[in-house]
Amino acid sequence: MGLSVFQTPLVVVFVVFAFLLFRSEPGLAQSLELESLRALVKGMEQQLQQALQRIDQLEKEKGAANSRVERVEQSVKAVQSAPSTLNPAIGMALDNVVEQRGKAGGDFDFRAAEIGISASIDPYARGYAIFNGSRDGFDVEEAAIVTTSLPWNLQARGGRFFADFGRLPKLHPHEYAFVNTPLSLERMVGGESKADGVELSYLFTTPFFLRGTIGGYNKLGAENERLDNNKTRSWSRFTYLGRLNSYFDLSDNHSIEAGTSLAYTPSLRMAGDPRGGRRALSGLDLTYRYQPLGSTLHQGVTVGAELFGNSERVERVSGVRRMFAAGGYAYAEMKLNREWSTGFLYDNAPSLISPGKKTNSYSPFVTWTLSEFNRLRLQYGYFDDQVREDKAERGHQVFLQWTTTLGAHSHGFANR
Repeated sequence: MGLSVFQTPLVVVFVVFAFLLFRSEPGLAQSLELESLRALVKGMEQQLQQALQRIDQLEKEKGAANSRVERVEQSVKAVQSAPSTLNPAIGMALDNVVEQRGKAGGDFDFRAAEIGISASIDPYARGYAIFNGSRDGFDVEEAAIVTTSLPWNLQARGGRFFADFGRLPKLHPHEYAFVNTPLSLERMVGGESKADGVELSYLFTTPFFLRGTIGGYNKLGAENERLDNNKTRSWSRFTYLGRLNSYFDLSDNHSIEAGTSLAYTPSLRMAGDPRGGRRALSGLDLTYRYQPLGSTLHQGVTVGAELFGNSERVERVSGVRRMFAAGGYAYAEMKLNREWSTGFLYDNAPSLISPGKKTNSYSPFVTWTLSEFNRLRLQYGYFDDQVREDKAERGHQVFLQWTTTLGAHSHGFANR
């Protein structure tokens, strides 16, 4: 059936309309995709804006924190610049003993009122001094300058100080684990290793602690009367020292400290021996410590020993002869808890003139530490004396020691 005249244009219009409709579908899809992208970008812009706002907030908070830190630093600097900070740290140790020394009788022994001061001098050195007053008088025990910034692991010390000889000779008596200075140390070293001079130490770059020390002094030993600090003399009559000491851990609970020392005087003259002769004082020290990690610092065991050898010309009845004397001490201390500890000291002290004659002593002791600044110690000693130099060094003896520290007395009651 044929189309009418009027129907033919309608068909053409319908065909054109359909063609345009199908032709526009891809464009519609693209339009929808663009709208989705626009929405996504808009969301990202909002998130970015929020992130920028958070960054600004954090920057403000950081600025406020820096401002507070600066104020704190300014306060610290103000405190550091205060006049009181120029004063050195000051402390005192008081050491008193009630004693009964066999046939020599009893005594209230005011052993020491020891005042210590210390401070940094500048970035290159620090200084310290120890003044000791007792019933025997007042003395400057130590007054020294120590460097703090030398290169090559070096450190220098000069003035009056306890020379780096051995282990116990460098300690003040109130720092001992027992009451009195061992007789072997008094006879052979002269008590504390007090010396006027200079020392240089070098710390070796080893996996464990290893340090070497050399020094030169007028003399060595607080009670050493062989030489006079106040007299000039040939350099061959000074005392020179060499020491090497080390520390290392055997395990987490066990450690060892060891050292060897030699103090050498090339020429030592006496009234009966004007030509003089050399003196060599040697020492070997060893300390073992057991400190269990599973317990507190107030439990553990310390075992220490020191052997001395002295070779010099001495005046005997038969004339001046060179004699070699050897002696030393050994002790053990067990810390039971924070307050209580106990131990035992053995001492072998020879006569320098007749080394075959010795004073052997055996001394158990118990310590009650009320605090780190207040301590009581009871010690009994039996002295088997063959030297017969002093009747106070023989027989049964009992000591009750009361030691306190106050202020910034740095060495305090160290774990020795």
